[in-house]
Amino acid sequence: MSDVWRTLSALGDSRWLLPMALVLLITLPRPDARLKWRWLLAIAVTAGITLASKLAFMGWGIGIKSVHFTGFSGHAAMSSAVYPVVAGLLAGPGRRARATGLMFGAILATAIAWSRVPLYAHTLSEVIAGLMLGLGCSAPALCALPPSKCPGGRNLLLSVLIGLMLPLSLPDLSTHQLVKALANTLGSPTMTIEER
Repeated sequence: MSDVWRTLSALGDSRWLLPMALVLLITLPRPDARLKWRWLLAIAVTAGITLASKLAFMGWGIGIKSVHFTGFSGHAAMSSAVYPVVAGLLAGPGRRARATGLMFGAILATAIAWSRVPLYAHTLSEVIAGLMLGLGCSAPALCALPPSKCPGGRNLLLSVLIGLMLPLSLPDLSTHQLVKALANTLGSPTMTIEER
């Protein structure tokens, strides 16, 4: 069962999600500028708040001890900011199809988020907070989904291939390690990550 959790968790890796979303943002038709800007803002705000929460804990020990919260789950937050929009775009025209796509994207994001708990990467409070953050930030983009357009198959394939390039070319790159290094650089000079 741990292989299932690892596979789901890999789908929430920012090394895959961000390049994939960027290609989709670039290849969306020009009339969809409102969606593009709202989605780009949603991704940026989600990533920024997630990073800030992790740096606050790793750098200065700021968290909520009573609920075991040390920062938003990045996998949960980014998955819920990206997958519902992607699934909504791919669902095709029609209100019912779009609702089905959005639901599928939200379920996938929830499964990815949950995978972090049995892998002991995050607590339940961090996962729930990450899901709420990503879905909340992406809500304006979800409202701007065009009623009848979806990215072409070529654009989708391109986004998947480019999304896979970073994880495959740099398999040992860990965003968590980068955040830890940044926290040590910015954080309290009297504490190390291990002491926090």
